[in-house]
Amino acid sequence: MKNLWRFSLLSALSLAAATTLAATPDRYSPPDAEAEAVEQIWTVDGGEMRLRFNDSLLDLFGVRAEFSTAVRDTTLSEHYAVFPVLLSEGLRFNAPEASFDRFTDGGLRLRGGFTLHLPDGARIDLRDALLRPNADNPVRLDVIGADGQTWVYIDHLMYKFVDDHQGFHVRTADLRASAALGKRLDAKEIVDAYIGELRMDLAVRGKSREFTVDPKSVLGGPNFHGDAHPAGGTYIADVLMESYSMSFSRCRRSNGTTNGCDGAGPDDGEVVFTPSATLRNSDTDRTADVPWYQKFTTSPHSYPYPGNDQHPYLIWNLYRIVDDQLEQIAASGVKHAFLTINSGCAPGAYTGNGHILGRRCGDTYGTGNNDAVGDLGPRHEILPGGGIWGRCRSIFDTNCDGNANSVPSCSGASPGCYANRLVVRESQMLVPGATFWSESWYIVQDDVDIYNTMGRRSMSPAPGGTGWTTGSQSAMARGPVINAWVDPVAHPARNIELVDRYDVAVDGSSPPVSVTGHVRVAVKVKPLAACPAGLSGVCHRYDYAVNNFDYARSQLSGQRPNLEVTHARGFDRFRIALPAGAQAVAEAGVHFADIDLDPSNDWAVSISADHIEWSADRTSTMLDWGKLYRFSFVSNSAPGTDATVTVELRPVDSTAPALIGNMVGPGSDPRVIYLNGFEG
Repeated sequence: MKNLWRFSLLSALSLAAATTLAATPDRYSPPDAEAEAVEQIWTVDGGEMRLRFNDSLLDLFGVRAEFSTAVRDTTLSEHYAVFPVLLSEGLRFNAPEASFDRFTDGGLRLRGGFTLHLPDGARIDLRDALLRPNADNPVRLDVIGADGQTWVYIDHLMYKFVDDHQGFHVRTADLRASAALGKRLDAKEIVDAYIGELRMDLAVRGKSREFTVDPKSVLGGPNFHGDAHPAGGTYIADVLMESYSMSFSRCRRSNGTTNGCDGAGPDDGEVVFTPSATLRNSDTDRTADVPWYQKFTTSPHSYPYPGNDQHPYLIWNLYRIVDDQLEQIAASGVKHAFLTINSGCAPGAYTGNGHILGRRCGDTYGTGNNDAVGDLGPRHEILPGGGIWGRCRSIFDTNCDGNANSVPSCSGASPGCYANRLVVRESQMLVPGATFWSESWYIVQDDVDIYNTMGRRSMSPAPGGTGWTTGSQSAMARGPVINAWVDPVAHPARNIELVDRYDVAVDGSSPPVSVTGHVRVAVKVKPLAACPAGLSGVCHRYDYAVNNFDYARSQLSGQRPNLEVTHARGFDRFRIALPAGAQAVAEAGVHFADIDLDPSNDWAVSISADHIEWSADRTSTMLDWGKLYRFSFVSNSAPGTDATVTVELRPVDSTAPALIGNMVGPGSDPRVIYLNGFEG
């Protein structure tokens, strides 16, 4: 068998378009009745599996995983145990035109494996385990132990065919706890939890029929955003968030050194939540193909990522609403995408060997991969409006030599398990009467609609045993959480968008890159039973939420691929005009809410006769991209139906103009944007 780690250029043919709609990453969806669904059964067998466990989560349930008959692969950021996959009956799956659809039958047999040591001293033997398709869900693989029981299962496969279709490479997949394991441990919280990540390299042993390849995949090329369209105009990038789901990953005590947390106990521990996420390219005559080149690789295309390793990114956030006040309480770093499986593509879609997202093609990233240290970096290395990563001086290339350096691994309560994750304190989730929302979105260069790449779901985080659960999660809706707080369609005057278009110098003397920054400002007003000290009459509380999605005035140096983002700054001042004669009070301790629990970095507030203003100083955290801050005050001036209220945001970069918008009453246009200098 050829070397499966070598990604042959011939495998550019391997992800040719299927004629059916794709399965989701965790549940199979039958094809449309009108779609042609000609089965093509592939058989894979023999090779190897690499496996690592989410030990910090297993430890919370008193479970210890012990490997046997395996070697360790320490070449990756995470250390994997390596097991042979024996030649046996073979695993079969349907892959029309080399696009995976579902498992059908057969199985794989491991040599060696692992044992799960339970808290009562018993053991679950998963050595020489058998992998078989799940009877009820054909995109899952059951991992069956010596006792014939399915204790764990595999889903969220990311794959590609390699070596001219002689190899099947699973780049990542989630290992999850089954219902049987939850019952054995008397811990329902562990059911379906991500307990490990795996990789597989398998040999293709046969196909039920040969497949044809659309000539475009052989002779043509991708149509990127801005490329000329035959009918006039250009192709347009528009990627859609299709689904995501949050999962609990781990927690540790507040001292940062001890694994586990105590829920409502005296210690205010740190809790990590991680999503799995699925996206899909749009499906129109003008849908652009999207480049997808991983870190430290070279794109073969001179446009739009000339010779470098730019790619999409995924971030996720957590919000809380208490007494109808919205605030963000946690934010992840940036997940760097590296491969697209291109499932359910349109006929003739260009897939570029898994490094081009073609028309109507879908892709998924599982929980384990979104929790992998080798793919997670900080947000400040990204110019979000341009979808550009600064590789030079990043955590992956600290000395700017063009070579990847190691990053801290994840073990127990180590910093490597918490850096660039979404980390929230237990106390932030133990507030009576609170409701919670998660949010996840992709940053894709040139995407024309950032809001349909976003998804939101309500969730009900709760302590359970020695860990936490997400609780029930609502169906995903596209768009940001701020739009669930105040619907901009139903209330356009109370949720407005501020947009700034500006140029950023990239690659030194090359023409600047034009980027767009998006901000939303929403307001809710609540009548109060009594006025605070200093006010009289009938008082109202005004809560303004300011959500900076992708505005970042950035300074860049160097040239791609060795580009450095030296800073990516947001805003440091927010001002609201007050109507003539209005009185306002900003109550101490509640007039401002950022992400953290540190009052020393809160923005200061000042009130004059005609405006109220919040501003940051050198110790404050700025309103950078991907963040939402809340600003509140009480006034004895009631909200008017026709009044115009002006809001202003001043960038940290003092040379940039302020963003000024009008939040107005019915009958006026709330979407007018003004880019004027900041006064005062």
